[in-house]
Amino acid sequence: MNSSTSEEIAAIDVFLGPMPALAELEAEWQALEVFAEPSFFTSWSWIGCWLALLPANVKPQWLRARQSGRTVGLALLVRRTRQRFGLPFCDSWHLHETGDPDYDILTIEHNGFLLDTVLADVVREAMLVHWVKHTSGASELLLPGQAGSGLSEQTLPALYRGNRTRTSYGVNLEAVRERQGDYLALLSSNTRSQIRRSIKEYQTIGPLVVHEAQDVAQAHHFLSRLAEMHQQHWVERGEPGAFSNPFFKRFHERLIEENLPRGQIQILRISAGERDMAYLYSFVKSGRIYFYQSGFDYRLIEKHGRPGLVAHALAVQHNAALGHMVYDFMAGDSRYKLNLATINEPMTWSTLRKPAWRFRMEHALREWRYRMKAKKAAKCEEVEA
Repeated sequence: MNSSTSEEIAAIDVFLGPMPALAELEAEWQALEVFAEPSFFTSWSWIGCWLALLPANVKPQWLRARQSGRTVGLALLVRRTRQRFGLPFCDSWHLHETGDPDYDILTIEHNGFLLDTVLADVVREAMLVHWVKHTSGASELLLPGQAGSGLSEQTLPALYRGNRTRTSYGVNLEAVRERQGDYLALLSSNTRSQIRRSIKEYQTIGPLVVHEAQDVAQAHHFLSRLAEMHQQHWVERGEPGAFSNPFFKRFHERLIEENLPRGQIQILRISAGERDMAYLYSFVKSGRIYFYQSGFDYRLIEKHGRPGLVAHALAVQHNAALGHMVYDFMAGDSRYKLNLATINEPMTWSTLRKPAWRFRMEHALREWRYRMKAKKAAKCEEVEA
């Protein structure tokens, strides 16, 4: 992204302040989507549900950019006070998140400002410049889950930026269709062998069949079964599981109610005969399947049970046959993603910080701690040697 000129930025009128009524924001957001390229997570399908369920004490502000009276950029920011040593430290602004783990358990990815594609670079920079000018001296902006490598170093170079990049994995479904639906042919011989052996074992119970939820009632039933399997697996491992969070559960129930009729929700049940083997919950947008959550029966067969590998392999073939373009496992280095993916891209979590002495102090403290930790590790290695 090239840095925009001051004249181009000045031509963009930006506002940061309280949101309008939800109906007004919905109309403006959806109007801009026509000229933008939103992911499912930056479409009103996700954003509107998120806003509707946030508690009253969480008040997002909207960052709106206009040119010649037409909206060309939108974003929602939640401001929180970040503390250090139990004291207020800085204003922390979060893009399409709250800064509260109880609500950010939703884990947004493919995030970013909603931008008119023709003007995207200049509008993004104008919005960031406005945020810098109209926030307090010690402020930081957190941009979670952006597709790509984050902002160019040329964009607002005076800001301190910290980037954490993870790899996002997926499957090119066009390549599967070119193989006449033989997805396994695209995988390593070891992964192919594991999946084929596991399929053979499951077929001793009965035929493997993919069922896609056809209406809201069936989708809710599938989600309930998915949650049961998911919770059983994670609780047995000493973890609470995502569905123990009431906000998480309410959000996805509403998301299904509003978006399954629009064809934007996919919940698959994979059965072996009459037995449930797996459930996969995904979002659908512009030819991309965003795999989001799963539930597996790990006890259905005693040997060679690979319910995750088998379920995803069948889901990939199912979605290739439907004509979709990408089956997106999203970010993270879980082994199954590495084994099943045919494509990958970076996903970046960025933090932008304004020039302020307290940030320099915080950075220096982190560097000192890192050096002390490295020095301690080096001494331990000397003793062991």
